[in-house]
Amino acid sequence: MHLAKEDAHLYRIVRERISIPEQGKALEIVASQVPQEMFPEVIAWLFPLIKNSDHENTTRIWQSIMPAPVFEQVKGLIRKALGSDWDELTRRIPTLM
Repeated sequence: MHLAKEDAHLYRIVRERISIPEQGKALEIVASQVPQEMFPEVIAWLFPLIKNSDHENTTRIWQSIMPAPVFEQVKGLIRKALGSDWDELTRRIPTLM
């Protein structure tokens, strides 16, 4: 129920009122608090919970703030977490291919 409320309200408000660069800063702060060895678990937990538009926003932000070699590793984790939804993400972000 809590996550459904976030999907319905919080994420929509974030998309509508906070610019992509500001979202990136917030995501960078949150991500910096996660121990690096736990990051794969965070991705495996987070991505199945959020919608395709949030997959795209999160991935674009990470792609823009992470060094390319780091993002390549993260991209593999995202692909694994999304399963069949990976195709939709690559349709939205063709540079992932």
